[in-house]
Amino acid sequence: MIDRRGFLAGSLAGAAGVGAAGLGLRAWRRIQNLHSRESYSQMGEDLVLCDLLVDGMKITRPTYVDIGAADPVQASNTYLLHQVGGHGVLVEPNPAFQNRLRRYRPNDVIVEAGVGVTDATSADYYVIRDAPMRNTFSKDDVEYLRKRAGRDVVERVMALPLISINRLIAEKLGAAPDLLSTDVEGLDFAILQTLDFQKYRPAVVIAETRLHGPIPDLLAAKGYEIRGATMYNVIFADPARYARS
Repeated sequence: MIDRRGFLAGSLAGAAGVGAAGLGLRAWRRIQNLHSRESYSQMGEDLVLCDLLVDGMKITRPTYVDIGAADPVQASNTYLLHQVGGHGVLVEPNPAFQNRLRRYRPNDVIVEAGVGVTDATSADYYVIRDAPMRNTFSKDDVEYLRKRAGRDVVERVMALPLISINRLIAEKLGAAPDLLSTDVEGLDFAILQTLDFQKYRPAVVIAETRLHGPIPDLLAAKGYEIRGATMYNVIFADPARYARS
């Protein structure tokens, strides 16, 4: 079992604006509330997302776009939000997950495609042998995996359809999502670069990235603040949404 207390405490300390010497009673109560919920994500990220959106921003039924959704429950950043009444769009090109997504996420729209960053309408999708969570559209990511393994790791290549992130939101959700989650094995930054933040600005973004790099720089330039981080993901929030809650 993962000990998430340290991560949650650090994240909420930043969100509450208190120093490292002590969380304060309000922040501590929020942490206790988080621990009363069950986490489904890799390292408790969904507990922080739920706190930010539901408890912090007072969004009772959060909407989300989950790009690279994979399994509907295990290691999911959005299943907890689904459990508390949220709904949204799950983008997952991997056929291995699609039946489970339909079964366990009946309130969500399932999109069996990739998110494109050019005008192309289809692209090669690389199925990674014995590691379906590493499947990718990124040739660079495949080359990295090949070099690290010292062998060809690709089981097969499939031509799959692509949809732009702006068209995806417009056609499948109709408005800016409260949460945008991206986990697309090497293409997160390229996808975020193409998002029209004026039309479809999420309240919260979670991306597979590190604390320093092109994604944090991009989102900082868009006015987002870091509200939590693990070894896999960083969580960014729009501070203006707190002012409205």
